[in-house]
Amino acid sequence: MITEPVALTLRNECALVTGAASGIGAATARTLHAAGATVWLTDVDEAGVRVLAGQLGERAHAAHLDVTSEADWVRIEELIRAAGPRLSVLVNSAGAASKSSILQTPVAELRRILELNLVGTFLALQLAGRAMTGGGSVITISSLRGVLATAELGAYGASKFGVRALSRVAALEFAAAGIRVNSVCPGSIVTPITERPDFDDDDMDAYVRSIPLGRRGTPEEVARVILFLAGPDSSYVTGVDLLVDGGLGAGGSTPKRQPQ
Repeated sequence: MITEPVALTLRNECALVTGAASGIGAATARTLHAAGATVWLTDVDEAGVRVLAGQLGERAHAAHLDVTSEADWVRIEELIRAAGPRLSVLVNSAGAASKSSILQTPVAELRRILELNLVGTFLALQLAGRAMTGGGSVITISSLRGVLATAELGAYGASKFGVRALSRVAALEFAAAGIRVNSVCPGSIVTPITERPDFDDDDMDAYVRSIPLGRRGTPEEVARVILFLAGPDSSYVTGVDLLVDGGLGAGGSTPKRQPQ
């Protein structure tokens, strides 16, 4: 949860957050709302976003959105336009992960991950390019695994590398319209995404010891970075990948022998 007050940096702004029923998406919706924005919380879990919108109260709206569906994106665009104010912030947090070797990954699973993570991002960027007629800020969610390749995360890594590429292209294409596009690349964050059975054989204790800051991150810590990229303090920042990973992306250190 947010431990300190959030300045009202997004007063009079309108934000759309996908994947807002849980994890980073839910934390982002709370944070942007606390910063003064009108927030549209969307997810395939419509009941989940309706509960959260009810908790947030005024300036919070909930709607179903399947990020792989062009029709759903058109419908949410129409809903926002009809309700006002103009969309100025879009955070595409919806996504999924799966873990298996390339030889053991069914093509259908590769396509599922690419549809959710990469095609979903593409459709989000298309909406932003159409709807943000007065400028705005788009934050896509890539991953540390979209920066550093990781064994057994081929489908996920490919999709998240692609998210970074699409975001940079959009940053170039949308700059003249005043739309900034940046990617956030979380490392190990405590969210439901790694609670799938295919992650059960990971030695999480050993992994945490490899993180320079010595712990996993929280969704709220990622949301604070998203708030920075959404607001005026980052007005000259576009086309970047911002790692939120406790230092893992900086490199590694040589393990030391234990004293005898």
